[in-house]
Amino acid sequence: MTGNLQAIGFLFTWVLLWCLGGIAIEALLLQAGLITPGGGSAIGGLAFLVWTLLVGAAGWALCNRITGVTQGPPQPASPWDVTPEALQPVLTEFPALESQQRRLLLVLSQLGDFDSVEYAQAVMGQWDQLQGSGVDVRAIGIGDERSGDRFCAYTGFPRERLSFDPQAALHQRLGLYAGAEGFGGPWGNLMAMCAGVASPGTLQEVLRGYHGGGRYLPFWIASIRLRNMIEVLSHWRTYVPDERWMTQRGATFVLSDQEELLYSWRDRGLLGFSASMSEPLAFLELQ
Repeated sequence: MTGNLQAIGFLFTWVLLWCLGGIAIEALLLQAGLITPGGGSAIGGLAFLVWTLLVGAAGWALCNRITGVTQGPPQPASPWDVTPEALQPVLTEFPALESQQRRLLLVLSQLGDFDSVEYAQAVMGQWDQLQGSGVDVRAIGIGDERSGDRFCAYTGFPRERLSFDPQAALHQRLGLYAGAEGFGGPWGNLMAMCAGVASPGTLQEVLRGYHGGGRYLPFWIASIRLRNMIEVLSHWRTYVPDERWMTQRGATFVLSDQEELLYSWRDRGLLGFSASMSEPLAFLELQ
């Protein structure tokens, strides 16, 4: 009971902070001439959205630390020991590998998911090393032709190496994590995961975006994620033709030229597409 009262008191305090901060931000934007009194604007809306996400994420993390109120993370399934049978029909569609080649197969979440966009950007940032190391990259994402075209145009990911799974059928056959449930539908479930509910590691990764994690300049990662967010939200219906799969997570597979499983990773939450988010492709040991 004490924990519940603490949580309720914390909630009221944090909502008050959110309101006061929103008023302060509006005043600053008015003073700077970026918005007009009584008039809406994209800048004002974006500032309010970012402020809300920051306050929500920070509030949830602090509330958990103070009260211990939290929801347990999903139980991760055991790693695959062999290439899953569910992948076999997919693999037959790809060209055969040459001797000693490896195949990096990304089973992406929704193409409008920030994880998918960031993962593709990480891959393209090391594209030359991947090609030089004989790694054949393929991706399957939840979406359609229009979302795929926009996704590839924005991230630079080769269009011919991207396939679509509009109904997340492969994700379901693989038994991948479908995300949080019970928060009022796809949007509520997604917001809960953004706050760290049933999404282990999300808040830590969000915070790393602001302090840099010792490797990047402060706010550098966060600025890239903000740019990605603006891109996706500006073309939401293109990126996300079906909102049912907004919380669906993906997986990563590395296969030999004989289709033997060399490595696998199962996403456990938002901003968790790799076991080492600061170096997402470290598992490949590119030379």
